[in-house]
Amino acid sequence: MNTIAITVTLALEEQNPEDAYLDFLLTIDGQYIHDSQNHWVDPVDLAASAASAGEFFIFTCNCGDPTCVGIDEGVFVSHAQDTVTWRVRNPLGWMPGEELPEWTHEVEYSFPREEYIRVVGGALSQAKTLVHYWRAPGRIWVGPDLDVEELLSLEIPGGFEVAGESDSRIVH
Repeated sequence: MNTIAITVTLALEEQNPEDAYLDFLLTIDGQYIHDSQNHWVDPVDLAASAASAGEFFIFTCNCGDPTCVGIDEGVFVSHAQDTVTWRVRNPLGWMPGEELPEWTHEVEYSFPREEYIRVVGGALSQAKTLVHYWRAPGRIWVGPDLDVEELLSLEIPGGFEVAGESDSRIVH
């Protein structure tokens, strides 16, 4: 089994320090599987991946269009009773318009299901706490195609609860 960790940070914009942005830092077995400078984690797709199977663009451009940063395939997520499995192409993204390198291959990661839901739910909770206490006069960017109210109402679909949390709301 692999280990997933997600930390959410609040960073100030260099050009305008009154503005800030949330950054979901996702590692698997202690390593980034994406370009941490140009790829952003989409909290909506991340939350959805904890509840259902399918292709999710968990990593994307900050504009919300993953093809901007060369990501033309999402993370293929499957669920079994006790595991959540990711199938992803390595490299995740490649320069748009250029052919993928010959060393491109598929990688599979498996996580204990309860741990995956706990980690994703914990990241959402951490993001909400950071936004809740943001008091600067500037704007805060919370994710691709996402506003503060949408982030604050975001939960893992299907009513999965994270230990210690209640009042689940679901993004449709």
